[in-house]
Amino acid sequence: MERPLGRPREVERVLGERGTGEGSAREALAERLRELREGSGRTYASLARRIGVSGSTLHRYCTGQTVPAEFAPVERLARLCGRSGEEREALHRLWLRADAERVERQEAWMTGSPAAAVGEDAEAGAAPGTVTETGADAAVRRSRDTATGTQALSGSVPPAAAAVHRDEDSSAYAGGPPAHAPRSRSVRRWVQALAVCAVAALALVLVAASAGPSRQQQRPERQPPVARPAAPPFTWTSDDHVWKYGCGHTYLVGGPPAAVPPPPAEADAESWATALGAVHAGETGVRITLQGTDERAVVLEALRIRVVERREPAEGRVHRMSSGCGGALTPRMFDVDLDVARPVARSVPGNDTGEPIPVVSFPYRVSASDPEVFLVTGRAARCDCDWVAELRWSSGGRSGTVRIDDGGRPFRTSGAPGRPVHDYDFVTRRWVAEP
Repeated sequence: MERPLGRPREVERVLGERGTGEGSAREALAERLRELREGSGRTYASLARRIGVSGSTLHRYCTGQTVPAEFAPVERLARLCGRSGEEREALHRLWLRADAERVERQEAWMTGSPAAAVGEDAEAGAAPGTVTETGADAAVRRSRDTATGTQALSGSVPPAAAAVHRDEDSSAYAGGPPAHAPRSRSVRRWVQALAVCAVAALALVLVAASAGPSRQQQRPERQPPVARPAAPPFTWTSDDHVWKYGCGHTYLVGGPPAAVPPPPAEADAESWATALGAVHAGETGVRITLQGTDERAVVLEALRIRVVERREPAEGRVHRMSSGCGGALTPRMFDVDLDVARPVARSVPGNDTGEPIPVVSFPYRVSASDPEVFLVTGRAARCDCDWVAELRWSSGGRSGTVRIDDGGRPFRTSGAPGRPVHDYDFVTRRWVAEP
């Protein structure tokens, strides 16, 4: 009998039993993948072909030698083995922690030294093993360097020679300098510089007096510096090609159906849609993954939706990725009607093959050890809408708003009223119009 992967909290419990040392999440992830492989009754090579990796790569995943660089192969393996949405979510949490461990190991290997030692040396402002001088020593050294550099630039003689020169001058002019005594070149230069400064100061005074008080009052006030928005203490990623049960979705595609390739797998949907210039038809499912950068809790206060631009529905034909994906609700957590003037992210319950998914209510908390995944579904029937999500957060006395979009571009969802609908016939290998 297949062993359930467990809820997200059970994954945390397993990690707590294993300890927080390096590799704990990686080992837990490998154990879960082995259970999936053994429970499926298939060989590594057979499973690997189904999820798009090599047999040796899947073996390294299951033995903990390698952590998958992306969650896509893990999710495809879980779907292939019939795991529920909650179990896949638990796997995603576990993969996030294992991937963070992988990144830490890579950074430690690249630096080639313990992180603690590097941090201490960085704070001290010196390389490891370097003896630093005190503030007083540094000041003395800087004053000496300044005096030496000034002496070298001005071409003056050493201090001892200068003292002898001054003594000779004082003894020669003990009764007062004679009328024919030549002036020192440095003294003449000093007098000339003083005269230039005096003339410049006098000119500035005259200009200020001629300007009058009225001009001074017209000078604009200095504007206070604009404060930069606080950097959020968490990271986020988004994926706007989330399908119902991994197969149910529709795209608007221009051009003749004969030029449209067969429907891709969900993991390859982004490249397929980008190559064709396809637009989400009717709705867009966006998965937002959030994780804190440290153990301090970040409070997520509100999720707002802002429509950047509205247009008439896009042209093209509707291409359905599958016509038999079941009739249950998609495991959605937020539903957005983009047709209204002020869209609101409405928290709704869902279910995944009979498993209820509760309503999410703000405020919500995330941290490095407690990531979270939100599913936002934007629906449109009467517009071609560009939209973004704005997440309000607070932590440690700071607060801010993060814009969540598609790699710097807004998400796009278009209605498709009256557009012809096509399904793919896998027997004839062509798109067929709906009667």
